Amino acid sequence: MTRIVYANLGYLRGIDGSFRQHVGRFWRHVYTPIKAQTTSISQLTAVVEELSPDLCCLVELDRGSITNRFFDQLPTIGGKLFPVSVAHGKYGTERILSPLHFSYGKSNAFLAKAPVEAADRYLTDGKKKLVYDIRMTGPTTNLRILVVHLSLVVTERARQIEELAGWVAEEDASTIVVGDFNVFRGERELKPLLASGHLFHANRGMEPTFRFGPWRAALDTCLISEDLRSSACVTIVDQPYSDHQMLVMDV
Repeated sequence: MTRIVYANLGYLRGIDGSFRQHVGRFWRHVYTPIKAQTTSISQLTAVVEELSPDLCCLVELDRGSITNRFFDQLPTIGGKLFPVSVAHGKYGTERILSPLHFSYGKSNAFLAKAPVEAADRYLTDGKKKLVYDIRMTGPTTNLRILVVHLSLVVTERARQIEELAGWVAEEDASTIVVGDFNVFRGERELKPLLASGHLFHANRGMEPTFRFGPWRAALDTCLISEDLRSSACVTIVDQPYSDHQMLVMDV
């Protein structure tokens, strides 16, 4: 079995999405104390250590910004469990940010127990462009994983999903597409990815993965190729330090 974990960390601010924490800790959006971050990291690493995934895919990780006292969260997450750790800014290589810019340091990352083949790819549209294109290969494993974090703007997001569908079609391979799709309009937004029949929505009908006060939405999505359908299992794990929940994929 190959286990993959995906999580939107919410920059590890320790805000669980409830109104009580959004109001009581609103200042953490502009200044997150290091103690709050290390507490959140301890909660995250405890869950990851228990799950013991082969690959851990993370979005909304802070490599050090003006809003978190320039604290690099990555080195304290992986530990000895993940000898491979990679993180890059999610806004594209052509956008050079000042260290004092609000978005500086805002990154996506992946951690792996063994070396993997991976490429950084950048969507044409939107501000959040980074997509990790990862290959896991071995005696019993041959998987392609695309890790995404799509735009909040519906028109930009539609073009990003169309482009992603083209990338998936590049190979007839066992594929997982996972990430924060921000599909506020529901599964109909995923139609370009599902139209060919190559992928199915593995966490369709499961509990919502995002919370804002009483409002819930299924924004974090796992699409798995049909050849994996009978052997794949997706579960959801709560993250008290984030307004998103974690997806655990066993193949």
